[in-house]
Amino acid sequence: MASPVEQVTEVDPGIRRDRARLTHYLAAALLARTADEGARVALVIFALDRTGSATVGGMFVATLLLPHVVAAPLVGALVDRSRRPAAVLAGTIAVFAGALAAPVALLGHAPRWQTYLVLATAGCCGPAVTGGLTSRLAALAGPEREARAFALDALSYNVAGMLGPAMVGLVAAAASPSTAILALAVAAGLGALGVASLRLFAPDAPAEQTRAAGLFQGARAIVRDPALRTITLATSFGQLGLGGMAVVATTLAVAAHEPTRAGLLLSVTAGGALVGSLLWAWRPMSTSRAPQVSVWAMVAVGVPLALAASVHSLPLAAALFALSGLFTGPFAAALFLARSQLAAEAIRTQVFTIAAGLKVAAAAIGVGLLGLAADLPVSVQLLVVAAFPIVAGIVGGVLLQRRPRSGAGGHIDAC
Repeated sequence: MASPVEQVTEVDPGIRRDRARLTHYLAAALLARTADEGARVALVIFALDRTGSATVGGMFVATLLLPHVVAAPLVGALVDRSRRPAAVLAGTIAVFAGALAAPVALLGHAPRWQTYLVLATAGCCGPAVTGGLTSRLAALAGPEREARAFALDALSYNVAGMLGPAMVGLVAAAASPSTAILALAVAAGLGALGVASLRLFAPDAPAEQTRAAGLFQGARAIVRDPALRTITLATSFGQLGLGGMAVVATTLAVAAHEPTRAGLLLSVTAGGALVGSLLWAWRPMSTSRAPQVSVWAMVAVGVPLALAASVHSLPLAAALFALSGLFTGPFAAALFLARSQLAAEAIRTQVFTIAAGLKVAAAAIGVGLLGLAADLPVSVQLLVVAAFPIVAGIVGGVLLQRRPRSGAGGHIDAC
């Protein structure tokens, strides 16, 4: 029998290999997601520079975001049915990179509809950058480490959310908005190369079951399973409010006669999410509790924002925004883990991409809703933003509590 020292020595190479693969994945995902997050700022600045219209920039961002929900089932099905999912994901992200760079050559030199067309193409590839990559993480990390791996993946979204806009601001100021767009495209291209070299395995499901995973099997699974349906609808509904965070942060800063502080409010929220993700990675909860954590964490995200409606100090409001962000990290990590536990391997990518597409679409609608409420007092706007995740989380938590208990980690069949 091997001594404890020998056992550790034998295990170490495997642990090092797993850590190296996870680091490889996180680097590739961070590059692609930095481009995705930065594009939402860069397109507005770019359109303003080329056309003098921020409205055109807003339309560009909408054109990039809205196709997510339409293309999500197709992207998910392509990955689920492929024997080389890394190649499919990498190819899709590469198309995203090319389509993101194309407006630099098109806008002002070709009919504007062509720019909208290539941005819609980039938007159709968006689900690969978000849910597509995340859906393959459980197989990459292994069952013992998937909770911590999903926490680190949630962390990559938080870092990308801060790094992308910051990168755009720096490059646009030092060079030009066009250069900022091209820098994002290069980052996405490097991310595609990183994904292409990942060892992502095809599902272990029987071949006939994988082939039967048609275009709408993921949607059917979401509809049929009460727990998966609850967390998908609840998180999408909550995003209707949280999607308007940038709008309400700007309004709050303007109301305090410090409009430049809008970026601070968003930064402390992202910083709180970063800390929350690190805490979850350090001490993740049991996988069996992931669905409940994902919905109740939304309530915790919304409550500080509701409290911010009653304060008249911008520093205190910033502290409440940071507290709200703190719960965003565990929310995202638990949500990814819950989807992974509830969805069958053969249709897992479809479930992830569809759910992510619904969240992105809900966030885009949320921006529009807050735009319509722009004339309301800022306290009312904050209550509107907070109400969606609070209501969604409470209803979702009650529904999950009432559902029949099944074995932890039970999967939804692909047929």
